[in-house]
Amino acid sequence: MAGIPTSNISQPGVVTTTSGVNRAIISGLQLLTPQFYSKYGQKYGTELYDYFFQWLATYDGMQKVENQNFFWFESKGKNQIAVTNVNAVSAPSAGATVSITIPAGQTYDSGTYSPLRVGETVYVASSNIGGEILTVPTPTTATIRPKKSTEAFVSANSADLLAGEILIFGGLTDVGEASQQFTSQTHLDQRYDNNITEIREEYAATDLAEMTDIYYSSGVTGDVLNGVGQAGTSYFTYKSMVKTDVRYVNSIESRLMRGDSVTNTGMINSSNSVGTQGFIPKVTADGETVNYTPGTLDISKLHEITRIMKVNGCAIQNTWLTDIYQSQDFDDGIFQEFPAGAFVWGTGSNSEEASITYGTQNFKIDNVLFQKKEYRPFNTEVQTGLTPAVDYFRSYGIIAPNGTTQDARNYTLMKNISVMYQTPPKGGTTGNGIRTWAHGGGSINATNGTMTDNVSYICYKGLRVCLANQFVIVSS
Repeated sequence: MAGIPTSNISQPGVVTTTSGVNRAIISGLQLLTPQFYSKYGQKYGTELYDYFFQWLATYDGMQKVENQNFFWFESKGKNQIAVTNVNAVSAPSAGATVSITIPAGQTYDSGTYSPLRVGETVYVASSNIGGEILTVPTPTTATIRPKKSTEAFVSANSADLLAGEILIFGGLTDVGEASQQFTSQTHLDQRYDNNITEIREEYAATDLAEMTDIYYSSGVTGDVLNGVGQAGTSYFTYKSMVKTDVRYVNSIESRLMRGDSVTNTGMINSSNSVGTQGFIPKVTADGETVNYTPGTLDISKLHEITRIMKVNGCAIQNTWLTDIYQSQDFDDGIFQEFPAGAFVWGTGSNSEEASITYGTQNFKIDNVLFQKKEYRPFNTEVQTGLTPAVDYFRSYGIIAPNGTTQDARNYTLMKNISVMYQTPPKGGTTGNGIRTWAHGGGSINATNGTMTDNVSYICYKGLRVCLANQFVIVSS
């Protein structure tokens, strides 16, 4: 009679070991448990940078608009007037009338209007010789006679009224008894426009991906935006969602800092977007620029900067954003020379609390307070890990007034920088102007039969940079 089948039983079940059980036997039997570290390591940190506009919005708030476009008005130029003499006047005699021509760029409405008027007192900038406008034949020409019969209307150290000489207006003076009515002058305004733009991001994962358990279970810095979470429990897909949030917030900051309006056609899915003019393009177009040689950011350069700032009516408290290289120039020279000094702080983004929170280093020169902040996103290497041969923002900085300017009409205060936003449509969760919503059959808000978990992000933001002449770019 045949025995009971045992071919399914592995042999041997026991072996003889002269020196006892060793590790080779345990390893060979695949009994070693994985000794893994359950925390996730972020090799380059959170990569969540010190956002300038998020900090600004926190302390100064955002400005809501109801339409895509928004605009504001500023003064066109200085209230006190001066013009430039285009053509040299050769050797005018003492007391003689001279004829001057001003450039078309110093007129308004294609030469229809100009600052020139009969009876205006003018002074030669280089010699301080005074004269009076006798006639204005055209908006770009005038005749001027010196007020002293013993003086010629000429430039300093010259027998001529030189081309390029500046003539400073001094008003209607020395008009005599029973003076007649003169022509008035009208101060001009200028309108500036900008728009909000649409900024999106997407996260997606399948049902099984979100259900899978993995080795690490903690260590990711940050949280999901506006409380919208994934439907599953996998820490890998949770980490991916957090990193998506970080990229999205970085993208908003980058768009507001670097981006410009959209004027070309053929863009993918955005043919009707006009974009928004960001911070750097606006200041580049309408602000002031000071160039320096990297490694030589010294006191004399600071004096040059503060002179420009005072000409432009800049604030006495300013944030100076720098890339890494320019920040090192500060540390190598300027901060060895200047202690912080006493200063009376304001509120909001002007407050000492706000400055400490943002991590600025402060110094004061020529009665101007600079709050230096290293803005690492300027450097491509920090953001991407790649080194361009030429980097636009290398050895670059921008001085932004921490302040408000008094409005002439009702004495309210106009903020120099405002983050503008439109409220997204209802549905999902909205916070800080960002709307998030879950969709898909595998999401916490199942909307169809496809087992994917999708989270979408959108916001509508732009910048209003008022009085951009008060901003200064410092670059190599």
